[in-house]
Amino acid sequence: ICGLQWDGLVVTNTVKKHPMTQTLNEKTVIDYVRSLSMPDAIFEKDAVLSSEAITEGNVNLIFRVFNTADPLQAVLVKQALPYAWRYPDGAMPVDRQRIEYDILKIEARYCPQQVPKVYAYNPDKRLLVIEYFGQHLMMRYALMQQNRYPLLAQHIGRFMARTLFYTSDFYLSSGDKKAMLPKFINPVLCEVQERLVFTQPYRAHPKNRWTRPWLDAQVAQIHQDDELRSEIFLLKEQYQTRAQALIHNDLHTGSIMLNQEETKIIDPEFGFFGPIGHDIGAYLGNLVLSYAAQEWHAKDAVARNSYRQWLLQQLRDTWHIFEDDFLTLWENEGNGNWPSPGFRKKYMRQLLQDVAGFGAAEMIRRLIGMAHVQDFWTIEDEQVRAIAESLALNAAVAWLKNRHTITGIEDLTQITANAKSNF
Repeated sequence: ICGLQWDGLVVTNTVKKHPMTQTLNEKTVIDYVRSLSMPDAIFEKDAVLSSEAITEGNVNLIFRVFNTADPLQAVLVKQALPYAWRYPDGAMPVDRQRIEYDILKIEARYCPQQVPKVYAYNPDKRLLVIEYFGQHLMMRYALMQQNRYPLLAQHIGRFMARTLFYTSDFYLSSGDKKAMLPKFINPVLCEVQERLVFTQPYRAHPKNRWTRPWLDAQVAQIHQDDELRSEIFLLKEQYQTRAQALIHNDLHTGSIMLNQEETKIIDPEFGFFGPIGHDIGAYLGNLVLSYAAQEWHAKDAVARNSYRQWLLQQLRDTWHIFEDDFLTLWENEGNGNWPSPGFRKKYMRQLLQDVAGFGAAEMIRRLIGMAHVQDFWTIEDEQVRAIAESLALNAAVAWLKNRHTITGIEDLTQITANAKSNF
């Protein structure tokens, strides 16, 4: 039995003990890459290699190994330690690296354009060597800079439609689906999400934080609202029990690298068989967080309004592309076990309502829970930050409380457009 301490969050679970392996450093990671059979395919012959540690994440050791003369010739090396490297006192399952590798293989089978290439995987050392995206920008930062990407909705909508459909009961046989489930149980990382997303933000907790004192009254109202909390717990129950498809489970704008031509989804180590609406809602919710944070990042009011309209269009287009692709796959490649057009229509309506709920939960936890995002913590002016966070909170609460009456994506975009700050 181990206790996972995640900056104050304790998760208890049974974790299989693994023999300790050598922890990589900036020298030994170069030696490891040179020992593989793939370096000549990535680097120029006789390239002098260098490395640097990537410290943006919380969980894995990550190194960039690159050609000193041409830093864009590079790979990323991820090592899963039996703890989170940023929080070494807490244990974590090293099997997360195997889960990430297996999910990347499945995603590459159905949507190779949107996932990183895997160059090597060593299960004994818990090492994964993947493609480096030196000519891409993390989507969260890109939105903070008001960048626009004409292919983004198409890429994300298609990725979600294909990866979710091909791992669902609408494509897989019942036996094949059930055989896959045990490989992706992922109990410890799921429990992290259960607490951080669906429990901790809705009660007093020492690790919750928000912009004080500006948001105190708004947060108190959320904590006292049992109708809201009951909706969150319905979603929590779905998250814990509905194994609809193999979901990424951490699909936000910090898990996406992109440029004008390419969009790549990374870091699926939290993945498991869960509710389809979770991935879609988490992504769309992060678009709304960016929408609200433009209060600071887009200083000019005209530019701010224009970019917010673009973000709302991304919300619409992503859902429409997902819906069209998912239904087309279901029609053309479905397993034939669901012969009812009426069921498909009802299913998609229910799915959109689930999306609204999971999107709201993602927004709220990023605003008043423990794990905040750069969209807001980079806002230096506390009053402006509070204005932006209040707007996002009001949008999230409206998504959650109105989700059972939502019939189309335009309902969500209109709710977002109508949201105001309390200040």
